[in-house]
Formats: sequence, structure tokens, C-alpha cells
Amino acid sequence: MKFGIAARLALVLALVGMLGAGIAGLYAYRASKGLLVQSAKEDLLTSTRVLASRITLVREEISLTLRALAHHPAAGAALADANAAHAVELGSLFALLLEANPAYFQIRLISADAHGSERVRVDRDGSAVVHVTGDDLQEKGHYPYVFDTLRLAVGEVYMSRIAINHERGSHAALRQPTVQFATPVADAAGTVRGVIVINLDLNGVFALLAADLPPDFQLFLTNGSGDYLIHPDASRTFGFDKGRRIRVQDEFASAIALVEGRASNVVIEAPPGPHAHTAVVAAFITTHAQVNTEDNRFVLGLAQPLDAILERATPLRNVVLQIVIGLSLAGILIASVLARAITRPINALSDAAEHFSNDGRGPALPVRRKDEIGALARRFAELRTQIALQVGELEQRRRELEHLAQHDALTDLPNRALFDDRMSVALAAARRDDSQFALLFIDLDRFKPINDRLGHAAGDRVLKDVAERIRRNIRESDTAARIGGDEFVVLLRSIESHEDAARVAQKVREAIDQPFELEACSLTVSASIGLAIYPVDGLDAAALSRHADAAMYRAKDAGKTTGPAR
Repeated sequence: MKFGIAARLALVLALVGMLGAGIAGLYAYRASKGLLVQSAKEDLLTSTRVLASRITLVREEISLTLRALAHHPAAGAALADANAAHAVELGSLFALLLEANPAYFQIRLISADAHGSERVRVDRDGSAVVHVTGDDLQEKGHYPYVFDTLRLAVGEVYMSRIAINHERGSHAALRQPTVQFATPVADAAGTVRGVIVINLDLNGVFALLAADLPPDFQLFLTNGSGDYLIHPDASRTFGFDKGRRIRVQDEFASAIALVEGRASNVVIEAPPGPHAHTAVVAAFITTHAQVNTEDNRFVLGLAQPLDAILERATPLRNVVLQIVIGLSLAGILIASVLARAITRPINALSDAAEHFSNDGRGPALPVRRKDEIGALARRFAELRTQIALQVGELEQRRRELEHLAQHDALTDLPNRALFDDRMSVALAAARRDDSQFALLFIDLDRFKPINDRLGHAAGDRVLKDVAERIRRNIRESDTAARIGGDEFVVLLRSIESHEDAARVAQKVREAIDQPFELEACSLTVSASIGLAIYPVDGLDAAALSRHADAAMYRAKDAGKTTGPAR
């Protein structure tokens, strides 16, 4: 049989088709793997920032708890005299807080007198809560969390260094990674008489915060010098407590930029090491304590095995392999029948491979053909569709994480970070246009009894309804945010006068005053609102916030019969 031009052309076309299909498949597979790794890096960085935001919220909650305890009448009374009734009352409150917060190891009231003697102390011991009394109470005046806290102003919060607890008789906290938060307790004259101290279980807190992370994520936390405080291998933590240094920059060389303050975040691919038996993708950020502390800078990181990320590309690899095989077989069959007829479809497929797009777009393919070329085109279109779906899913996850990082999880209002950003935009616009805007500080009155009597679920319902009522009574161009437990702020853009802002504040307060209908009862709360106007009451965010906050407290003191205070 003569091997003619048609056969040779068919063979050449078939070989070219096979080569083109293989190259396209290899490119698509490699491109998809690169996209997966890049998306995983972005997701890890976003997740790390979200986790840092959650840590900040925990710290703020502890600070609020400390301030509330410091202002409790029983705290001052227990420091002022030896009446056991005050100590019992305060001890019962401490016990309730320990039961409600599994990450608390201890809560103590320590006097500034008698070498820092403990007046009230409640410890966690396993699953039990222990009231420590009598001779078991100790003197703690030589610890920094006592003498440093006594130097602070009332309302300020102190955070100790994170370390292994070696204090004798500390029950569950003994030899555990802990950190102490403390705040001064003052008498009616403003003289500091003692401190309230909460001893926090570091591992317990991070176990709760990381509960929503995927199981293959690895968590890292170091102090400002890079010494590990949390590591997947517990034996590598608190090396400085054991006379050795085990630091993040020794395992992840790029992290030295964070430790030295030359960068705020790094995202890296790391080879196998003490952190893992396989290669990992890791994201690290620096975070600051933002309270009075000896070491206010930490490095927080999340890592994920590279194999777990690339495993998502396995279905795509199989599809690519099927497409390559199908393209090759169909090319050989069609080229052997009619080399010239196959030229146009092969050119179409080659053009599609040349202009292959990872987002699913590209030149039109002859998918409606009923022959082998149509089958190949449909397989190729399937490949593009699958890549587009994967990229879309990854983008959706990124948007969800970004939304979570900028909004309050309960009310879906902007959080403090997003509100501060919009406040900066409003300031810039007002300075440029010589216009005015208003800032409202809103604090709910009579809200705490709802939590105490009906539980946090009812309180959450009320907070959601309050957020919705605020949202309904402001413009779409305005911004409402939740910045604390029952505290909200509203930014009113481009107002004409103080009266305009006061009318909006009055509408908001009247809306909040309306009863809240729950399943079993009807509840009422009220709101104290403070008002600040730019530029009359301040030229920057800090000054406006102070003015609005002070006005809110004046409104609270004045009572419900008055309108919003300025």
C-alpha cells in the first residue's frame, strides 16, 4: 500500500492534534494548580486576619468584664473592710463568670495593701470551681500584674506576658500557658485600692477561636521576638521557659521580616520541617495587643498542607487526561478519513488551545458537530467550564471571608474596622467640600436585665431588631455600625444643620423605644444618644468620638425625657 500525501498529511495532522491536546491539557492542569495555590494563599491570609479580629474581640470582652467587675459595689466593699458577706457575694459572681467562660483559669480580687494579699479568689480545678479562702489566700504584690496594674488609671487594662504559670497552688492553671488581664479597683474618692485579675487559658482560647477552621489548618502564635507560644508540636512551645530558643524565623525564614518589623504579613510555601512532614502554604501577620503590656506585638499564622490544596486538582487532572486521549483518538480517526476536511476543525481546536483562558472564556468551539471533532470540542468546553466553576467558588469564599472580617456576625452591621474606614472617607469628603456630617453614639438602656432574665438568645434577638430599626431610619448613604455589646454608632453624611442630625437621632430613639415582640413576652428598651457635628465638635475622628461619647453619657444621665445630647 502506497503511503501517499493524504496518509502522510493525515498522520501529520493526527500527530499535531495529539501534541496540541497534550500541551493544552498540561497548561490547563498546571495553570489550575497555580490558581489553587494562589487562592489558598489569599484564603489563608484572610482567615488569619479574621482570626486576629476574633482575638481582638476576645480581648475587648475580657476588658469589658474587668471594668464591670471593678465597678461592682462588692469589689470596693471587699477591699474596704473584712466583711465576709462582700467577699462571698463577689466570689459567687466570680464563680458564675468561670462557669460561663471555660477559658478562664482564675478570677481574683487583690488588695493594694498587705503585700498584695488576695481578698477574693476563685480557681478552676478540672471541671469544678474552687473558692479559695483563709490561709490558702496568698500575697501577690511582687508580681507585675499587681504592681504594674496599680500604677494604671481607673478603667485601663493591663495584660501580662504570655508564659507558663508557675504560681504555687493555682489549680488548673499550674504549669499551663496563661496570660493575666488586670484592671485597678478604686474607691469613691478615686484612690486605687486593689486590682481585679483574670487568668486566661491560652490554649483554651485558641481552641475555641480555631474551632471553625478546617481540620488540616495548623495554628502558630509567637511573641514579638518570634518565640513560639502556640505550635502544632506542643514540645516546641515556650522554649524560653525551658532554657532554649525555638523561634518562628528558624522554621520559616521569611518570617524574620515580621519579627524585625519590616513587614505586616508574609505568605510563603515552606518545605517539610518541624512544622509538618510535608510542604505547607503558610500566612503570617503581626498583631498588637493594644493594651498596657510588656510585650504588645505578636505574630499569628495559619498553615495548610500543600498536598491538601493540590488534591482539589485531581478531578481536573482526570478530565484533562480524558480530553487529551479523546482529542488524540478522534484526531487520528478523522485525519485518516479526510485530511483536508479535518483541517478547519483542527485549526479551531488549536486556536482554542492557544487562547485558553482560566476563567472559562475563549474562542467559540464547534460543540454542535455530531462527529469526533464535536465530541472533542465539548470535552474542551467542559474543561473550561470546570475551571471557571472552581475559580468562581474560590472567589465566592474570598468575598465571604472579607465580609466576615468587616461586619458584625450577629447584626450584619459594619464592625469597627469598616466604620473607621468610612469615617476616614467622610472626613476627607467633608474637608474637600467644606461640608458637615454627624456622628451618633447609641447605647441601649435596660438591656442587661434582658440577658440576665431571658438569656443571651433573647438579648441577641433584641440586638438584631435594634440594628434593623436603626437601619430603617437612616439613609442608604449613611452608615450604622455595632462597636460593642449594646453600643452602636451612626455616621450621617452631608447634613445641613444640627437640627437635621437631631431629628434623625430622635427618629432612631423613638424607633428603639417601641416594644420588641418575642415569642413569650413583649420587651422594651430605650437608647441614650450622643451627637457630634463635624467640624463644630471636632476636626478628626478621635475628637468627634470623644465628644459624641461624652454627649451620650450626658443623655444617659439626663434620662429618657430628653432628646439626643450634644
